[in-house]
Amino acid sequence: MRSRILAAVALVIGLAFIAVAQDPTKVAPDNYKLQFENEWVKVLRVNYPANSKVPIHDHSKGPAAYVYLVDSGPVRFVHEDWEHPVLTRPATKAGSFRLSPTRSDNETHMVENNSPTRSDFLRIELLTEAPDRQSLNGRFRPFDGDRSNGLNKKEFENSQLRVTRLISKPGSPLELSAHANEPSLVVVLGGLVVGDTVWLAPDRLKTFTAHAGSQIELLRFDFKTKPQKK
Repeated sequence: MRSRILAAVALVIGLAFIAVAQDPTKVAPDNYKLQFENEWVKVLRVNYPANSKVPIHDHSKGPAAYVYLVDSGPVRFVHEDWEHPVLTRPATKAGSFRLSPTRSDNETHMVENNSPTRSDFLRIELLTEAPDRQSLNGRFRPFDGDRSNGLNKKEFENSQLRVTRLISKPGSPLELSAHANEPSLVVVLGGLVVGDTVWLAPDRLKTFTAHAGSQIELLRFDFKTKPQKK
């Protein structure tokens, strides 16, 4: 009986260790850093150095946004238990982003960046209700038009999320106010510290002040649904 109890305890400890070990911030803390988290969203700052490999780890199956902060080359993701295990992410441009819907299960993979350039981006895990989850999908290019008058452009919207790109006029501040019933996550793409994030609770006001002569560029994610019940 005692041996059975010890075996059961060892199994529980082993499973707990595996669960912790697969957390990317634990397995690869130099590559994945928790930047912000609340009941609505979880933001990971991700960095794959040039010519590097990241050990195997897990990601949640929920919907996510990926905001690319630098120009980077292709990156290979090698998955476990997939029919076609190798997925190559194309080269990315700073200021672009991608939306990905819910998967059927958690994603377990290792990463290979065989490019001579680093890959630096935010993984934004959406923790809110997703009534139309498969529509949260698409790749969005950086803005390459006229910036002289600033910009306020809705890039995407469905029942769960609205994404807006905002650019200030040269040298001017940019004032944002969250909607009365919708909090917002703001990602800095230019004019301030690139990759910084700011959480705006409903009705909260925030003014972003540009450095002299520069333009602030932001991506604003408005959350239209409530956090999922755990």
